Amino acid sequence: MSDTMHVSGAIQPRAPHQAPLNGNQAASGDHRDACVPREFVHRPLVDDILVTSWRRRDASHFSLTAQWPHDHGYFRPVHGRHHLILTGETIRQAGLLLCHTELGVPVGHHFILGDLVYTTHPEDLTVGHGPTPLTVDVRCSRTRFRSGTLTSGHFDMTIRRAGRTVATGHSDVTVTSPAVYRRIRGARLSARRVLEPLPAPVPHELTGSAHDSDVLLSPTGRPDRWQLRIAPGHAAMVNPANDHIPGMLLLDAAQQAARALTAPQALVPYAFGTEFRRYAEHGTPCFIEARRVPSALPCTTTIQVTGSQDGEPVFVSTLTALDARP
Repeated sequence: MSDTMHVSGAIQPRAPHQAPLNGNQAASGDHRDACVPREFVHRPLVDDILVTSWRRRDASHFSLTAQWPHDHGYFRPVHGRHHLILTGETIRQAGLLLCHTELGVPVGHHFILGDLVYTTHPEDLTVGHGPTPLTVDVRCSRTRFRSGTLTSGHFDMTIRRAGRTVATGHSDVTVTSPAVYRRIRGARLSARRVLEPLPAPVPHELTGSAHDSDVLLSPTGRPDRWQLRIAPGHAAMVNPANDHIPGMLLLDAAQQAARALTAPQALVPYAFGTEFRRYAEHGTPCFIEARRVPSALPCTTTIQVTGSQDGEPVFVSTLTALDARP
């Protein structure tokens, strides 16, 4: 009999024999830390941790708190509103935290992100004079476990600010053990980003970046196609320990491409959906292409952005922005 169990619409409780994480396995209940451990959200710097507490409400429902900084070193406000990627990063961190603390995934296991989809409400994303406190409601479904450890799941999330919904979204993840990950990655497991001269960036004004050093796109001679340049920027995007290009960096490149394609209109997307097809590898040029596609809603512009290596798609993003008012 297979040791894989599928629980529809409910989360299997952690196995009582499961080894503790770092000697201090979190139990169900209310957890508030001065800082959530970095290894639970896979961020090397404390300043990049957005999720601040978590609580299990029932078998498949969790409540978390988070905060968005008003002065983040990389995700700076755009037109007085919080950066679009902060929502995606919050969803990513919330899912990782719950996997490690409530769903039996040991630190050291690897996560494969299938998709990340979210819609924000721009009018509620204004930046104040200090951090913006948030609550995150999470419901888990389509979960699979093996020996008490989550192997895949779907996370629906609603992010609220003072009771008002500022974003909704979901992510789908697959979890692998270190041994399985070694088999998947093979020789690429030891790959690391090589520091070398970067190609020239497009002007930062086109991408909405504060500085050229934050730009992830290099011109190719076509206004709708760029080469990915992994800017030194902030560690929120660049982790030297990764054996592949991080997914959140690809999302940031996609939103930069959408803005560059629509310049000088300066459209700022409010909805963002990405499907990841395969790993983006170090040492291989990654090309980013953007094109306008029909929009399902009036008074909006939709951009599809594709990243590819060796002619094969790595990810496909769809971003929607409100048209500029006349």
